[in-house]
Order: sequence, then structure tokens, then C-alpha cells
Amino acid sequence: MNPFAYPKARRVRRESPPRYADHKAFKPFLRREFERQCVYCRMPDTMKGVESFGVDHYRPKSRFPELRTVYSNLYYCCNPCNSRKGNYWPQNSRVATDFIPNPCDHEMFRHLRFKRAIVVSRTHAGAIAMDCLDLNEDEVVGFRTLILSTIGLYEEKIAETEATLSELRALLESAKSAPTLSSDIATLERDLDTQRRHLNRLCGVA
Repeated sequence: MNPFAYPKARRVRRESPPRYADHKAFKPFLRREFERQCVYCRMPDTMKGVESFGVDHYRPKSRFPELRTVYSNLYYCCNPCNSRKGNYWPQNSRVATDFIPNPCDHEMFRHLRFKRAIVVSRTHAGAIAMDCLDLNEDEVVGFRTLILSTIGLYEEKIAETEATLSELRALLESAKSAPTLSSDIATLERDLDTQRRHLNRLCGVA
């Protein structure tokens, strides 16, 4: 399981927020819209906290002030990617080739893919994004590697716990020490629930 994987299809926006005067007011809508993940590096906010995320203007507000509060121009983005992207916008003659992919206008998986913790570009636009956003910065790759390793450990632990529960439930049907087994099963069920919640958080699921 890789929670960072880029989507293979374009996203159709589902939220219909009112028109706000401040672009920051759209953040809760964008958070739901893009499932709590940075649209560029795919980092879930469950790992770094909501305060580490903000609103990105795909077309920079410094160059397109009329789009400052237009919802279709706004994206959920982690602060590092937002800062690195800054006011980037390709020259007019290069808009069709030097763009940074976004999940509503482009099929992200066509441009960028993950090989475990490393982002690889598949197109020129993907390479532009990698360079501009520094998607394979050492610290970020190290953090992704840690997350992926921890996910693997939790998946193994959950499988072990589920197997043990199955064995205990089978014994419970014929055992005389039902109260003891019932208590053990209840404890394991609580452990399993905790393990699944931790795994979900690592995978960006609330």
C-alpha cells in the first residue's frame, strides 16, 4: 500500500462553496475535495497536521488577480510545495509544455509516479514539477520511506492479529474456559481496532 500514489484519472470537483472574499476560507472545502492530501507531493495532512497545509493558487494570484478567489483555481497544498511553487507560471509560448500538472486538468499518473518513496517523472511536465517542487528532497524521501516501512509493519501486525482472533473464536465454540477466551478475544479486538486506526492515519484516512 502506498498512500502517496498519484491518481490515474482527472478529479471532478464535488464541492460547491459560496464565494468568499478571502481565499483562505476555501481551505475546509479543498481539504475534503482533495481527500486531505497535497495535490503535488501527495503528502496526507494526517501525517503533518492541517496547520502545515494551505490554499494554492494554481495560476498565481500575482499574475491572475481575477482568479484569487475562484474555486476552480484553488488547490489543497502542503506549505513546502506551496512555497516552492510560488509564482511559477510558464511563459506564454510554453504553457502547453512547461506546466505543473494538477489533478483536475491532468491525469497525474501520466506525468508523475512513485517507485516506493521516490517520485519519477514520465513527461516533460512531470520533470518541471519535480524540479520546481523538489519532490525528491532528501528529508521528504526519508520521511516517506519511514511511513511506507511503518505501514508494512502494521499490515503484518494486523494480519497476525486477525489470524489469532480466528483461532480463538474457533476454540471458543468448543472450549470450557469460555470466559477466559472471551476476555482474550475482546482484548485482541481492541488491539486490532487500534492497529487499523493507526494504519488508516498513516495512509491519510481520518
